[in-house]
Amino acid sequence: MQDQRFEEPVRVALGRSRNTVYTVDRVAQAADILLNRWPAKTGKMHIAARKACLGVLDGLKEARYARAAFVKAAIEADILVERDPWS
Repeated sequence: MQDQRFEEPVRVALGRSRNTVYTVDRVAQAADILLNRWPAKTGKMHIAARKACLGVLDGLKEARYARAAFVKAAIEADILVERDPWS
């Protein structure tokens, strides 16, 4: 297993009320969320993100592909937390 860090973290809101924000900065962390804690029904982007993360962990892809797929899946599920423009 080859866990890799994202160049820039991704923030997602999880939990029943989506009130817990997670800062995801590693592929293994993203894969765990996608496989075990995803709050929405599985969609096309969710499946693609799972495949991308597992591909990185298997040493077949680069972390940037997993990050991009994870962001798209988070947008699809409406859980992406935008960066604070003032920080």
